[in-house]
Amino acid sequence: MFSRLDHEIPAVYFPKDWAEGLKQILLNIYGEKCIQNEKTFEIYGFSYPTEALLIISYVGLDKFETPVSLFISSDLTDKTDTDKTMDNMFDSAGVFFDQYFSAEENNDSDVIWDDYVLDWEESEFSGEKLFYKVTRENISLTMEANALLGE
Repeated sequence: MFSRLDHEIPAVYFPKDWAEGLKQILLNIYGEKCIQNEKTFEIYGFSYPTEALLIISYVGLDKFETPVSLFISSDLTDKTDTDKTMDNMFDSAGVFFDQYFSAEENNDSDVIWDDYVLDWEESEFSGEKLFYKVTRENISLTMEANALLGE
């Protein structure tokens, strides 16, 4: 559904308490901006046999507001240190949101951020190859629609 790679096996969803823990970290760091912008974070984690996927959406409390969704993917092998990989993925998301909020502070209030990256891009973070894209997709709505369609 969201993955970078094709998989024959459905994703294993990361636990809700894991996602909530990451959300609390982001709110501790960016809480003022969230309050100011009337937005919050939604966190999704998916594991496949050969890929880990982290999605962090910065969404409006008004569900009609366009979100900014950051997708970060990493290849998994038998030798992958998954804890390190997940830490790197989350840390790289922090770098992204630092830049996002910094750009927001330096722009006119009338300027809309639009540095979307719709195709997967490769990047290196802490010596690890990660892939990312940034979209306007509302992840929770996509998941609800797929559930209704039985996918």
